[in-house]
Amino acid sequence: MDYLKIANSGWMWFAVAIPMAVLAWQVVLLLRRSLKDGKRMGVKNDQIKSAVIASATASVGPSVSILAGMVSLMVMMGAPIAWLRLSYIGAVMYEMTSADVGAQAVGVAFEQSSMTAEAFANGVWAMVLGSIGWIIVSGLFTHKIDGLRTKLAGGNSKALPIITAAATLGCYCSLTFNKMYPVSLENKNIAAVIGGALAIWLLTALNKKRKAKWVNNWSATIAMIVGVAFACIF
Repeated sequence: MDYLKIANSGWMWFAVAIPMAVLAWQVVLLLRRSLKDGKRMGVKNDQIKSAVIASATASVGPSVSILAGMVSLMVMMGAPIAWLRLSYIGAVMYEMTSADVGAQAVGVAFEQSSMTAEAFANGVWAMVLGSIGWIIVSGLFTHKIDGLRTKLAGGNSKALPIITAAATLGCYCSLTFNKMYPVSLENKNIAAVIGGALAIWLLTALNKKRKAKWVNNWSATIAMIVGVAFACIF
């Protein structure tokens, strides 16, 4: 049976709808609690309204970026799984990498032409099991992480943002450069990385000069589009 028929089946939509309902209810609870506590603290309605509008506007850019990633994940893993995973985790690079590792574990290339039902199931398991650690760590150790960062910095407050930035850059560079090999004219990933990097560099320079909020909100989305365009052109 074609694995995409399983991936997009009614049973998959039903299974995914349950955790999505839980997620939606969490949003409602948090919104109600924040409004209640805001009024208790003396925050005026106009201030609350302004904060809601500002946060909703700021979420458009990242949401579009996730939506763009969802399209690529849908092609390989079906709509239900893409909807679930990017609603909970929101990191398409992690999801694609996990699905790739899961498929390769059963000797299958992560391509539509060669994917099987077994490889699809293995990819889903890799996605889910690989992110359980985040939930456990954040639930048990979040309140201690700040102390850990302070110890790593040796009491130097200026070193804290440097450590955080270095760790983040290390993760993304590992994922990026891994796709650039082998280095050849046929590897379109190289053009995509260069295009995305140039776009981010120009947008960062623009943000420093103009201090425009929309640049921060839309930079990831614009860089993704430019990267895809570079891959298609070159």
